[in-house]
Amino acid sequence: MVFIMKRKEIILGVLGIVVIVVIAFFIASAIHNHNVDSISNEKKDKVEFEINGKEVNFKTYRVDQSFFLNVPDTFVMLDEETLKTKYNYNNRPELVFMSNDDLKHIFISTTNETMTDDSLEEYLSNRIAGLVNMTVLDSGVYQKYKKTFASLVASDANTYYNLRFFTLEDKLVTIEFNIPINEYQEWEDVVNEVMDSICFSEDDIKRG
Repeated sequence: MVFIMKRKEIILGVLGIVVIVVIAFFIASAIHNHNVDSISNEKKDKVEFEINGKEVNFKTYRVDQSFFLNVPDTFVMLDEETLKTKYNYNNRPELVFMSNDDLKHIFISTTNETMTDDSLEEYLSNRIAGLVNMTVLDSGVYQKYKKTFASLVASDANTYYNLRFFTLEDKLVTIEFNIPINEYQEWEDVVNEVMDSICFSEDDIKRG
């Protein structure tokens, strides 16, 4: 009888662990699925952006319930498995939006590095000092929506890079739009629209 009771306790214990693991899995999946929400896909009456005769429209995404970003609606958000395969390194971005031709990318990443608004200017200077074989086209620190941003625009022989840095909960967030240098001129306004769209509330979207 004691043996049977112990066996029952073991089975119940194992079943309890399995239930907890399954629940944890679904909770984690739900959280992951809500990290990025598309909140709009509205077409404006006036065509503001056109590339090679094609209209460019945007989706507004809410990222980690923390900030908003406009992304061309033809860009695809890569899933976790694709990220692991395509960017197989430790510091890979958490989010990547990619054009259909895989030549234009928007990277979003958050580091564990502690960063405050007051430190952004020094961070930007150090980042510029560390660039190799690259030309800095523009850089600076500015205020918007009561937040401090650092911007860096640079290029190498093949690629144009437009980056924004800001902080959330004392962690550094980096958003990068890169594009082949030979496509930069026709895409410049779209790139600027994406980078300038960063904001932190739906009221900011309306003001923007």
